[in-house]
Amino acid sequence: MPAPDNILVIRLSSLGDVLMCMPAVKAIRERFPDARITWLVEGPVGKLLAFQTFIDRVMLFPRARLQSGLKAGDLPGVAGEIKNFLARLRKDRYDFIVDFHGIIKSALLSACARGSRKIGFDAMYAKEKSHLFYGERVRGTDRRIHKVEKNMLVARYLGAGDAAPAVSLKAPDDAYRYIDDFFQRQGIRSPVLAVNPFSSKGTDFKRWPIERYAQLIGRIKGVAGARALILWGPGEKEEAERLNAMAGGSAFLACPTDIPQLYALLERVDMYIGGDTGVMHLASAAKIPVVAIFGPTDVKVNAPYGSNNTIVRKEMPCSPCKKKDCRERTCIENISVEDVFEAVKRMGDKTG
Repeated sequence: MPAPDNILVIRLSSLGDVLMCMPAVKAIRERFPDARITWLVEGPVGKLLAFQTFIDRVMLFPRARLQSGLKAGDLPGVAGEIKNFLARLRKDRYDFIVDFHGIIKSALLSACARGSRKIGFDAMYAKEKSHLFYGERVRGTDRRIHKVEKNMLVARYLGAGDAAPAVSLKAPDDAYRYIDDFFQRQGIRSPVLAVNPFSSKGTDFKRWPIERYAQLIGRIKGVAGARALILWGPGEKEEAERLNAMAGGSAFLACPTDIPQLYALLERVDMYIGGDTGVMHLASAAKIPVVAIFGPTDVKVNAPYGSNNTIVRKEMPCSPCKKKDCRERTCIENISVEDVFEAVKRMGDKTG
């Protein structure tokens, strides 16, 4: 079969999952260097994808506009938005349509796109019966496989090599200038450790207690003059300020950032400390030391990819789990400040 000229890959969200899909997409690029690769995505992570050299075009699914239109009761506007998007989606014909997301929405989008081969995961990895929409299904081998390796199964199915290629992310020059200006104005000097106590909406069950982050920040200040830089996102600034007050005002508060700016910030710090979030994977992509605090989520599946990280967790008979309403939370509550601080020191010794 001739090499493809036009490839559509679908991984709509979220930040961490998009990042863990990138090695597979780069592997497809290396397998078919002359093909045009379009990535269908939704949300702010699309802004980061737009700067990556192994992707030719980013197509945005207008989720936010559709949601706001539905909330306002603007059904004609929603219908028009869907019509315009489908026209963009169907404008080109693709040789391969590859659905890495594996949910009913992504499967429907792959069905709407025009293409010769529609490829996705089989029932082991696909959710919501989405595998029924694919003409070709990539078989799973182990449910508890790291997401990077899971995505690489698709790349290998298309003829890519066995090893997941390294991905070096790009951010625009103005993102680095913005961060450099912020560091200069605030007098931020190395060593500085980025601390992210937050998690995405609806995932508070995997957050380490904020009181312990405050104690950790105090401990950090006593080591080689290090300072903490508290990261925060939309709707989190007030809690970030409260955390800094709890830590005696010894930390810096990060400036507002979009995802490319956040990546530029992470490239400027000496270490990242936080839970299982997309920002953790962004820090790993920035190739800085990562101390990752894991509670109920499956570390085998979701750990930062690569070797420049330390996982802090407690082995529990009930973990991993997805029980968001767990009352005990022993898997995360049993992690002490000393546990995390020792991991920080080890990573500092290893990389310093």
